[in-house]
Amino acid sequence: METSSYPCRVCLDKTTPIGTTDFNKSGNDHFEGNRLFPVSEDLVEYYRCQRCGYMFTPFFDQWEHHDFQQRIYNQDYLLADPPFAGERPERLAAYLTDLLGTDYRHISMLDYGGGEGLLEQYLNRQGISHCTTYDPYHHTNSLPPEGKFSLVTAFEVVEHVQDQYQLFRELCSLTENDGVLLFSTLLQPENIDRVGTDWWYVCPRNGHMAFHTQESLKWVLKEFSFCLQSLSDEIHIAWRNPNDIARRFINRAETVQVNTPSPTQLTADSVN
Repeated sequence: METSSYPCRVCLDKTTPIGTTDFNKSGNDHFEGNRLFPVSEDLVEYYRCQRCGYMFTPFFDQWEHHDFQQRIYNQDYLLADPPFAGERPERLAAYLTDLLGTDYRHISMLDYGGGEGLLEQYLNRQGISHCTTYDPYHHTNSLPPEGKFSLVTAFEVVEHVQDQYQLFRELCSLTENDGVLLFSTLLQPENIDRVGTDWWYVCPRNGHMAFHTQESLKWVLKEFSFCLQSLSDEIHIAWRNPNDIARRFINRAETVQVNTPSPTQLTADSVN
């Protein structure tokens, strides 16, 4: 098996090339059934760890903030990820409101990577008023928050970040000792070695550069003394100390589809 010169960015073990795709492959191609952007001449190669299974690309290593703004998070980004505009945060707000119930709706909450704060706005409408948005990658809500929070959420953030230890160091530092970190990222399928970069979630045009297994997620979180439990293949919770909020999430074991557009949106998009 051919090994690469890139060590794993989680456990530092050897990696192997798993495939190449062009830069303009988007996640929405999968749901629309066709390519939404022209095939790019820029090829993006991904590597996978032989030990923990972590998968990544060094393609974006030299990019600056303005490169991401110009080539990914530009006026065409919604074509690659339509639910980002409102349907996803509205769905997540309904999920959290139902899960927290009346007992926990007054806890302090931070939505990390929440862009313009749509999730916060939807939660406010549901009576959850102690929510703050922080997004270091967005011009809105980019000021670091003060203090720690009982619940920190990070939906569709992990796969967009190269340095996983830096990301989770910040997420864990923002979580109270008896708090919960709730985040989403789609775990690799069991047949990833066969499908490689044909997996639909490998979409450089969306800025997807990092993909976990449960083992690689645990490896990172262990560094910060956090335990992990996956509620589904894309929803995960982590905590430093056992607590009532974590038990509530686990016992109710409710999950939500984060990536898949709603049937209504798919129908509307197909008509337009």
